[in-house]
Amino acid sequence: MDISSQITTVLLIDPSEDDRQYWMKQLKQSSPHYQCFEAEDAESGLAIYKRERIDCVVLELHLPDMSGFLVLLRLNPIVRRRLQAPVVALSRLSLPSIVEAAKQLGAQSYLIKSQASSDELVAAIQSAIATVRSTPKQVHASTA
Repeated sequence: MDISSQITTVLLIDPSEDDRQYWMKQLKQSSPHYQCFEAEDAESGLAIYKRERIDCVVLELHLPDMSGFLVLLRLNPIVRRRLQAPVVALSRLSLPSIVEAAKQLGAQSYLIKSQASSDELVAAIQSAIATVRSTPKQVHASTA
């Protein structure tokens, strides 16, 4: 098997450089097969998503330039009636209504930063990717 087919690309969109660096380090320590991209805001994250082959987006909902909910809508437009992008919300926001709203807009998992472990993040990423890959394919326009 070609090694490139084993690489899992993850895009971390989070305004906190410390948080991005921490979670990227955790992912790389969990497996050498993680390749991480990072963005400090929604617009640069969406640009990376369009430009690179991203297997999963890890998204903080509290962003400086737009709501993480809008990012979810851009990645997984409701009109498509199918999941396009595997997204794990990894946020400081912990209200149950926010968690539910994120899941309704296409986040496959929701982890609270202060409570999440690297093992939980890895499991959530793997589950999100599997969920989207198992969703029946439909013809759709380009994302975001």
